[in-house]
Amino acid sequence: MSTEKQEPGEMATTAENVLEQFNAAVKSQQELNLQINRRTSLIIQYGVLTIILLCLGVGYLAWSLKHDIGKMSGYMEGMAKDVTVMSNSITDMQSSIRKMKGGINEVVGHTQSISNAILQTDSSVAVLTHIADSVSLMQSDISGLNKNIGTMNFNLTKINQHMRALNKKLGVMGQDVNRMSSPVRMFPF
Repeated sequence: MSTEKQEPGEMATTAENVLEQFNAAVKSQQELNLQINRRTSLIIQYGVLTIILLCLGVGYLAWSLKHDIGKMSGYMEGMAKDVTVMSNSITDMQSSIRKMKGGINEVVGHTQSISNAILQTDSSVAVLTHIADSVSLMQSDISGLNKNIGTMNFNLTKINQHMRALNKKLGVMGQDVNRMSSPVRMFPF
């Protein structure tokens, strides 16, 4: 049938059917749009929540690393002081060793002087005085050597103490480095 020959009642029914179908299509489209909007909103909410959690995690990591970096800096400064003291002690030891070497050379010279005096057949007072003077000088040189040895022992004790302190600081630093890197290991990249 053509639309011209249709009766007005049929046209109204047909128009009603078309409007109902159009209305149903609009409602279906609205429901589909509402579902898409809800899903999009949910995705955005989860995305924002994920970004906030990541920002909090990164902020915590930065804060903890800042705190640990400060501690590490303190350890490094302490270690630098210990190494400086050890270096000074080693320099003092080198000086003591040079003095000991000079003192040993002087003792050797005095010993040779005494043995030369003893080998002389002259038994004069001058030779005996020379031997006594040489022995006295040797005693003074040996006293200086004892003092240098005491200084070396003191320096070695200081070096030993500072090496132990360095060892402890390095151990603590190693533990801190392991602790600092543990949160980063949870990320797969």
